[in-house]
Amino acid sequence: MRFSRTIVTALLLVFSTVVTAQQFDWAPDFPEGSKIPVLEAPDQNGQIMTLDTLSGEKGLVLLFNRSFDWCPWCKAQLVDLAAVADTFPELGFNVATITYDPVETLKEVELDQGVGFPMLHDEDIKHVNAFGILNTDYEPGHFAYGVPQPGIMIISPDGTILRKFAEENYRERPDFDVVVDAIRAL
Repeated sequence: MRFSRTIVTALLLVFSTVVTAQQFDWAPDFPEGSKIPVLEAPDQNGQIMTLDTLSGEKGLVLLFNRSFDWCPWCKAQLVDLAAVADTFPELGFNVATITYDPVETLKEVELDQGVGFPMLHDEDIKHVNAFGILNTDYEPGHFAYGVPQPGIMIISPDGTILRKFAEENYRERPDFDVVVDAIRAL
């Protein structure tokens, strides 16, 4: 009898953890089907980019990242993204990233990593605030103040959010195979 209580307790713990993870709602003010609030930022070359200039025929895959300068999880995600980036235009979508990193840092990362897509600078954390995804673990004055809770949005050319992907723990990132499968299913 005691053994079965232990198993039941363990199963309840696992199930509650799974349910909690599934309840994470990234950018809750902007559910799938809603329109994005804003997208206008300089890229790594200093050129102002907008949804119109960034979108492919069917839209844009936009990644909100913490920093490509100091965040090891963002750097790893960038390497993974670069490996699959050519897949998105084949499906009608362009890809771009956005961080609070300065344009100069983004240019260095582009050159070091051979990035072939726009990397946007979120000046004055305008986009992080507009989307309501500011990571509140950091106070103003802290070097990481202004980073988002990272995530991915698939956005149509008219600004409709088609799909969103994010994990509650910033150390975990959505799998690009899942993102590609979601695009194929649109």
